[in-house]
Amino acid sequence: MEDRMQQQLQAPPDCTTVMAMIVRRLGWRLPGDSGIVPFYHLTVSQATQLQGGSTTEERLELLTAFVREALGVSTDSPTPPYLATNLQHFQATLTRLWTAVHWENKNKETLWRLVVDGIPLPGNTHLSRVPIKPCECGSYGGDTDQPYSPRMHHFWECPIAKAVREQIDRHLRLLSPATIEGGITRQQLWLVQAPTGCEQAPWDVIAMAALSSMEYGRYCLRAATREQRQQGASTHGRQQQPQTRTAEQGPRQRAITDFFNRLGGFTQEEDEAANTHPSIYTTQPTLDNAVQTTASPLDQAQARTVADFWTRLHSFAALGIPKYGWDRVGPHHPILAIVGAQLRCDSPMEITDRGSERAEQGP
Repeated sequence: MEDRMQQQLQAPPDCTTVMAMIVRRLGWRLPGDSGIVPFYHLTVSQATQLQGGSTTEERLELLTAFVREALGVSTDSPTPPYLATNLQHFQATLTRLWTAVHWENKNKETLWRLVVDGIPLPGNTHLSRVPIKPCECGSYGGDTDQPYSPRMHHFWECPIAKAVREQIDRHLRLLSPATIEGGITRQQLWLVQAPTGCEQAPWDVIAMAALSSMEYGRYCLRAATREQRQQGASTHGRQQQPQTRTAEQGPRQRAITDFFNRLGGFTQEEDEAANTHPSIYTTQPTLDNAVQTTASPLDQAQARTVADFWTRLHSFAALGIPKYGWDRVGPHHPILAIVGAQLRCDSPMEITDRGSERAEQGP
């Protein structure tokens, strides 16, 4: 009897004790996991996973849509069995590119944003209310329905993108003309899967440089078109100032500059001799009142895009031979090759005879 009275007279536990008892029984349920993680055992990694749970799911959906588009699988068709394999492989590829490839992040950003539809193209998923604007190339956009997405056009079908793809195809055909017949595929470029005749480590760099240059070329085309419109609206009698060279160019930069000048500065006689279309050129006055022909905005943008592509590759080659993944890259590897103790980069085939030399030597 006395024991019962003593138990009743005992003071109730304080608030801190009660809260500690409750907290021990509370926890978090992680996304995709049926178990509960108690508060006291929650790690920073698990907390980050909880905070970005919805973002992770949305990113996975966008990543899946990107892989489907790269493989040419429409959203209306059933999911093929090989989609999951390519998706898993591409997720591992993104991790490898971001951590193992030691290159400036600006060369990786385009691919990283492209996979989540993060490039600010009118008509993208995150800009669904913005109507698709016509591309300055003249082959995409307008009021009619488009056969493919803005991402597909600007990074595959646009003449700007095709100019970069052509450079890659022409170098790969030198060593394996049969296996690369028809050119590289969208799956190989977008999902960074090395084609036959090219090792994976160099292809990582080539693919990222190609996509980054395509994005750069998109801005170049807009700038060249805008400049042409401004020149058309201004007084045609304005004289141009003579160009002066401020610094001596190295051999690599001279090669790039020469390539740009040759693509962007054909005369009308040379153009007609090459059986092209002279109507794409416009005339501008010079200091001596002579008529000088200049390339169209599309041709100028293509030349700048190709020059930017090779400049990025040359900048990577200047960093030296990477430590990992380049053991099987020999002196005859296309585009990026290891010659002796140096990492060498090819140049555009229009301004070098190395392509013909390689064709004569064979693989």
